[in-house]
Amino acid sequence: MISRDTYIELTKFAIVGAICFGLDLSLYYGLTVMLALPTFVAKALSVISATMFNYYLNKTWTWGQSNHDPRRFAKYVLLYSISGLLNVLSNEAFLKWLPDNEFQMLIIHAEQAVQQPFFTIKIDKILAVLGATMVGLLVNFIGQKTWVFKDLKNPTFPEDQGNVH
Repeated sequence: MISRDTYIELTKFAIVGAICFGLDLSLYYGLTVMLALPTFVAKALSVISATMFNYYLNKTWTWGQSNHDPRRFAKYVLLYSISGLLNVLSNEAFLKWLPDNEFQMLIIHAEQAVQQPFFTIKIDKILAVLGATMVGLLVNFIGQKTWVFKDLKNPTFPEDQGNVH
């Protein structure tokens, strides 16, 4: 069982994560497909961008912190350096493991028996990003909750009041 407070924090964390996931995926996909950057470079750039936005949103909304504390930011950078490295490495592992498949929508010109691609998306890249995101999710929530944005009045999250079933 998790507490009501932790449930609310986890919900906010998930919303912020979904927004930053969209940013990560959009940048990664755009940098690899449209600009043809190597996957590890594109993933590193997308993770850094999403991480900075994530810090601001989680600091102010999820954890309710408004003051600027250089120590907290340093902890956050260390936590996200570790989880970011795990994200990039697991993304590469997923890309090696997953088949290189595409989802395509075609326009078929019946009279000429010609198929023309209308929309194509690389399924392996999307699944790799999803998997890499899941790897970092657990590390990030626990690290932010118990270390970076630790509330001194309530230092542990499983034992706070108001359990949610």
